[in-house]
Amino acid sequence: MVWNLFLAFIPLVLSLFLFRPIANYRVLWWIVLLIFIAFLPNAPYVLTDSIHLIELSQKDYSIGAIIFILIPQYTLFIFAGFEAYAVSITRLENYLQDFIAAKYLPLIKITIHSLCVIGIYIGRFERFNSWDFIAQPINLILTTAEDLLDGSKLLSMFFSLILLWLLTEFIKLVNHQIALAINPDV
Repeated sequence: MVWNLFLAFIPLVLSLFLFRPIANYRVLWWIVLLIFIAFLPNAPYVLTDSIHLIELSQKDYSIGAIIFILIPQYTLFIFAGFEAYAVSITRLENYLQDFIAAKYLPLIKITIHSLCVIGIYIGRFERFNSWDFIAQPINLILTTAEDLLDGSKLLSMFFSLILLWLLTEFIKLVNHQIALAINPDV
């Protein structure tokens, strides 16, 4: 859990470097952007870690331990990881608004969400990691292409995309309302 949460915060930290008003478009910026994209699926990936909660709840833990320790722990963990995703996406969107016509933003958002869903899928079911882009790129590409050609896998990714998009929009809305409550001039 701790490792997955650490990986979930990498894109958030990278977004602080990438999506700032004085970002410099040198080679380093583009390299960091590729790293950001490679690690971004790790943030919403934490949603899939709920399967571990289900596995743990079927062990010999008391109902009290499940209710008062495991469920709060996993809820906080999943919320923190997904919040990192929502904030990273918000920072990206806000940054892009200065460079791209508003009509193209939905296309970029759906592309980013789709890439993340593919990343989540190949991470959870094919057991690839973000660094496999470097460690085993050919195997990663072939396996991903094979998965994208499988109708049932593609359908599952489609429903995951809808869920990811809706959850992200909900968290962004909540974050905006909190920001307004703290500072009405936002």
